[in-house]
Amino acid sequence: MFWDLVFSKHGYFVFQAEKKDHQLLKADIQRLTAEKEMLQKRIIRLREDPKALEAVIHKELGYVYPDETMIIMPESKVRQEVKKP
Repeated sequence: MFWDLVFSKHGYFVFQAEKKDHQLLKADIQRLTAEKEMLQKRIIRLREDPKALEAVIHKELGYVYPDETMIIMPESKVRQEVKKP
């Protein structure tokens, strides 16, 4: 009977492993919930604030105003040497 309590597929060691997995999943849920709330706030800000939307378009999509000039710099030699195998 002791053997079954400790080493069976529903025993103590399996219970401890499942308890640890449960704690990890709870932590993941908390992290994902916080990330979801942050993204929801960002969406609301982008919908309501034209300046925020403009900043994202300007930065992430590379849009420039007619009076601006975009200068594209080549990668430095240091970066190129690091990438080579």
